Formats: sequence, structure tokens, C-alpha cells
Amino acid sequence: MFTVEAPQITAPPAAGLRDRAVDASAQAFLHVDRSGVIRDWNPAAQKLFGWTRDEIIGRRLTDTIIPAPLRSAHNAGFARRLVGGDSGGLGHPMEVPALHRDGSELRISMTVDALGDEGFFAFITDRTDGHRAQQELQRSNTLITAILQHTTAMISAKDLDGRYLFVNGEYERVFQVTAADMVGRAEADLVSASVAAVGRGHDEQVIASGAAKTVLEELPFGDEIRQYVVTRVPLTDPDGSVYGVCTIAIDDTRRRRDEAVIEAGEQRFRNTVNNAPGMLYQFRLEPTGESSFTFVSDGCRDIYHLEPEQIVASANTVLDRIVEEDREGFAASVAESARTLAPWAWDGSVIRPDGTRRWLYGVSRPHRDVDGAVVWDGMLLDRTRERHTELDLEAVRHDLADLVDRLAVLSATAPAEPEPARPLTQLVAEKDQEALFDLWRTALRRERADGILAGRDGRMLVRLRPRGAAEISIACFRLEGPA
Repeated sequence: MFTVEAPQITAPPAAGLRDRAVDASAQAFLHVDRSGVIRDWNPAAQKLFGWTRDEIIGRRLTDTIIPAPLRSAHNAGFARRLVGGDSGGLGHPMEVPALHRDGSELRISMTVDALGDEGFFAFITDRTDGHRAQQELQRSNTLITAILQHTTAMISAKDLDGRYLFVNGEYERVFQVTAADMVGRAEADLVSASVAAVGRGHDEQVIASGAAKTVLEELPFGDEIRQYVVTRVPLTDPDGSVYGVCTIAIDDTRRRRDEAVIEAGEQRFRNTVNNAPGMLYQFRLEPTGESSFTFVSDGCRDIYHLEPEQIVASANTVLDRIVEEDREGFAASVAESARTLAPWAWDGSVIRPDGTRRWLYGVSRPHRDVDGAVVWDGMLLDRTRERHTELDLEAVRHDLADLVDRLAVLSATAPAEPEPARPLTQLVAEKDQEALFDLWRTALRRERADGILAGRDGRMLVRLRPRGAAEISIACFRLEGPA
């Protein structure tokens, strides 16, 4: 007979698991104590803000990732939490601006909670790209609203029962009504029953077919009959179901009297499009994967040295000119935008027929057509000059650094110890040793320090720069004149 001892059950190392979970989290994590000093920082926070954990621990949160204009408000709010126990906003995500190590501004979503006497912790998600996309969307919506309210076309939207959902400024002007009064009313409240019946019949055809319809309609205004070219477009939900009809009515009376007026207007429109910076386009991706440009402005001549007709005839005329290293990113961005219908943006470069390379930036907004194709309306800008400027600046910085290294009497990196590095003290004359120590102490405080000191062979410019958390960069240059 034998016995089996029961296994001993011990509590899991909760703290260790928690630390590993925080380090593995895709969200940035930070912990600040009650004095506002950063005490913990995970790898995701390093990736988001650019500071390593060794560099950030011990720094004040306010002076590190809070933008300068917001620091006073942040300090006041932090003090209220400490003194008055203000818990407003704790545990709830809030979107705020933040600062990257390189000085660029980020947009983050931050959820803050209290740790009692240990201070506060936060989980942070980068919302910078989403914020920029939202700004682009807001600008686009503002543009659309301006067009709707200032166009000379009457634009309205009605539900399936023929009740108005929206009328634009031109509609208000022509019929002498207000948009608020029209919501919920029918067309028969404005025009005769016979005219309203004609319009209602066209609405029902569009609803039944799910396709746009353009007709010529006549509307009586006093003793005058006006002709309108009326286009009705089905309004659809994301699932494709029709929930209403959008009507765009353009007064065609004057055109019928004078064809030249319309021609002049069309010419102005073409001039506006073709003189806009960059290339305006409409790009279409079929459910089968085939792609095409259905419209390209004259700006393509400057960007690609190609005619619009060449690009419309074959999309590969320009797609095949994307440089090899940018093709994968381009294809991935188009696929993602097609899948999510999110705004598309791309930075890349192409090779023109003459062999020159151009750096481009493209933006557009997609929509799904009734046949399932995804259509992008957008703009492509040539940023070659900007890119060349960036490359030139990078070369200048490299040349300057090289020049500094060659001109310096001493160029070295030393540990951030209490006393100056010995090679540096040997270069400075005895009478300026105390001044050298003052400069060194300034650098130990992680501040830039510069001074002109007496050297063994004449005056010197001593330049000290903190590097990382435990090193100081040293550069000494000989100056003309006596010490």
C-alpha cells in the first residue's frame, strides 16, 4: 500500500505577472508619483514618445510629454487631485495632445486612474493618425457644407414617404422657405398637386430601381415657366438598402436661351480643376481586382509627363512607375482603404518616363458604388522639392558634424562623473579650472554648457552636451588671441 502526496498550491507571483503583462501591452503605460515624477514606463511608451525607460525615469511628467502651452493647466489639475481628491475623469479615456521627444506633437487617448499613495497610472493609445484623419474629414465636411449652401443648384433629400429631410440654401431662396420649416413636409405643400405627382413618380422609380435618374422638369413661378434638369440619386445605408432620395435641380432656363453661358461655366470649372495644384483624379477598383482612372486632371502632365488620356486608357501607365520599395506599401494602403472605406493617404515616389524620380503625396476619400466597386476621389501632390530640401538638410548636418570633429582640439564622450574628464582638465589653464568645474556641474544637471576658458596654448571654446542618461559629450575649439 502506498500514498500520494497532494501537490502544494502556491499563490502565483502576481506582481511579476502584472509587470510582464504591462511590458507586453501594446498600449503605452506610465506611472507617476504624487510629486509628478515618472516612476514606470513600458516598451510601448518608449515607442510612442521616443524616451527610453532609463532616460525617462525620474523626469517630471509635465516637463517631458506635456506641450508647453498646456503645462500650467496640467499642474493646476494635478494639484486639485492631490489636495481636494478630485476624481473627475479618472477611469475614463480622454483625448489630449502630447509631446514626442523630437518636439513633434502627438494626439493620444489616455485613461488615468489612482494608485493611492503611490500616485497615478495611465494607459495611452496613439490617436495621432486618427486625429489627422478626423481633421481632414472635418475640412472635407466643411467644404461640402459650403458647396451645398452656396451652389446655385437646389438640393434636397426626402425619405421613402416623400417627406423632406433636408433642403439647401438655394432651395430656401427659390421657394422662400426655411430648411427647418421644410423638414417633415411634402412637395405638395409647395407646388401644385399635378407637379408634385410628377416629382413623386420619379422618386418612386429611383427608390424601386436603386439607380440615379435625370429628367427635365418644368416648374411654374408666377407667369414664368422654368426648366430644371433634375437628378435624383438613391440614398443608401452601408448595407445598400435605400432610405431616401437626394434631388439636385439645376435651373436650365437660361441655358436653353443661351448655350454660351453654360459653355463658359463649364470652361471655368475645367480651368479650376486643371489649374489646381497637383493632379485631381478618380480611381476605381472593381470587385474583380481590376483598377482604372475614370478621371485625371491636366496636372498629370507636370507629375508624370503623361497625358490624361494615356492614364485613363491604362492605370498601369502610372501604377507601374511606382518605385520597387514603395509598391508593397502602396498596395497595402489601397487594400486597407478599400476594406474599411477609411480615407487613403500615401507617401512614395515614382520614376517618370524621362528617368527622373518624383516624390508624391496622395490623399483621397473612398465610397462604394452600387455595383460593389470602390471609388476614390482625391488629389496627388508633387513633394519632390520638399524631399530634396530634406535630403540637403541631412547632408548639411552630416557635413557640419564632420567639420566639428575635424576642427575640435578635443572631441570625446565621457562618463557623467562628479569631476571633469581628465583629458579636459589637462587642456584648461590652472586659473580657469574652477570655471571648468562650473560648466561641468551644469552639464551634470542635464543642461547644455558653453564657455570660453584659458587653455594651455591660448583661449578655448569648451562645449559640453548631455548625452543619454550617464554621458557627457565634450568638444573644445582653439580660439585666436591670448589666453
